[in-house]
Amino acid sequence: MGRLSRPPNPTLFRLVYGPQLASDRSLVLPYLLRIDAAHVVMLDTERLLKRDVAAALLRVNREIAVRLARGHDVLGSPPTHRGLYMLYEQQYIEHLGNDAGGAAHVARSRNDINATVARMRLREEMCGLLSVWCALLDAMRSLADSHRETVMAGFTHLQPAQPTSFGHYLAGVTSELVRSAEWLAGTFDCVNCSPMGAAAGFGTSFAVDRVQVAELLGFRTIIENSADAVASRDYLVQVLSALAVLGTSITRFATDLQAWSSAAYGFLDWPDDLVSTSSIMPQKRNAFVLETIRGEAIHSIGALVNTLAGMKNAPFSNSVEVSAEASAHVWPALSAGRKALELLTLMVQQIEIRPARMRAFLGDAGTTMTAVADLLVARHGLGFRVAHEAVAKFAAEPPGLSAADAKARLEIILREVGPEPVIIDEGALAIALDPEGCVRRATYGGGPAPETVRRQLQGLARRLEQLRARISRWQQQLADADARLDAAADAICESRSLGEGLDVLDQ
Repeated sequence: MGRLSRPPNPTLFRLVYGPQLASDRSLVLPYLLRIDAAHVVMLDTERLLKRDVAAALLRVNREIAVRLARGHDVLGSPPTHRGLYMLYEQQYIEHLGNDAGGAAHVARSRNDINATVARMRLREEMCGLLSVWCALLDAMRSLADSHRETVMAGFTHLQPAQPTSFGHYLAGVTSELVRSAEWLAGTFDCVNCSPMGAAAGFGTSFAVDRVQVAELLGFRTIIENSADAVASRDYLVQVLSALAVLGTSITRFATDLQAWSSAAYGFLDWPDDLVSTSSIMPQKRNAFVLETIRGEAIHSIGALVNTLAGMKNAPFSNSVEVSAEASAHVWPALSAGRKALELLTLMVQQIEIRPARMRAFLGDAGTTMTAVADLLVARHGLGFRVAHEAVAKFAAEPPGLSAADAKARLEIILREVGPEPVIIDEGALAIALDPEGCVRRATYGGGPAPETVRRQLQGLARRLEQLRARISRWQQQLADADARLDAAADAICESRSLGEGLDVLDQ
């Protein structure tokens, strides 16, 4: 190859070329075939290749694609090589000879090819992951709607705070997850830009049509600057940032679910096929899947840090450090994120809620004290701090007082802390002490009132529908581009006219 007189050093082959080829066969080669076809179609259109050469190249391309789809090893297993592309190009040379077989590489480089493969692969991965994400959001929204009136304790600082509903809690978590999904979807346009035509990063003197290649590959536009096209991987940072936020959100949600499934709370549980037991303690029901979810969800955080560190101080040009090493972290992060989403969807769909335990917990938790203080302010005109002080003393009373006993005790406390006696309405106090009443009245500020939560979920449903429509539109655009490319390649392959063109070797 060129000036190289010896194959790769055996250690280099063992550590770099060999292992890389194993994954490139399945993860890179399908995209390389599409890029190759689009590039040859463009070279034919621009008369940079003779029609018979373009047709021959496309026929070999089609044959390789068919064999690959059937599971054949289309590249063989040579004892030594210098990477996927050289092996791939050799297939054309073996079929067509060195002259025609190597003609497709005019006006391009492994640099713009590799940059294009990464973007093509990533946009498909993003569509798949976002579709799984939408399934989780659907499951959570449905569960939240079913439990808009399932009263439970809300917590701050891990302490019981005020009455809320399980539906309100879920709507809150879903809101954050929808926002993160929209953020990831917002990076799609940045990813879906074509580097092809940038060659090694310095453009080309051949009159290529970069827009045509971009359209045949389903890209929305081209990257104008050739150095930017091959040197930049900033879009990976954008994608990984959104995934890191998702991972953090998932871990918080999974932590709450696992805590509430413990014997200390008993708010919820799962069927036997989703929990494990102990090898020594027969009473255990461990929601271990939530721990797996948390572990998988945070891979993106490490990937983000590693990607940023890998790009730091690297020259702004094509660089293995950036294009291969730093970029490699995104794929396992996407896989782990998708796994976490699928597992969490399963756990949400199969969750068993214990409303009676949730309600019983409220009885001794004092979560209605804020409502009592609000009553003193709204009904009796006390300043909030005076009311707060009085109710703080009242909260020390034994739980379970009747409304009449609570009224008597609270009036005594108010005489001790307030400027003048207050006569409390027993009926109003009973309502304030009722957790269900507290939830029903919390209609302002995005609170847990069932009708308020219903409106919140309707808004989330609309955003989810819009997100699904975007994903569907992207997938259709990619499918349409594939169909256009196939049609264009077929037209050239089936053409009997050789056409006049410039021999690329004469350029």
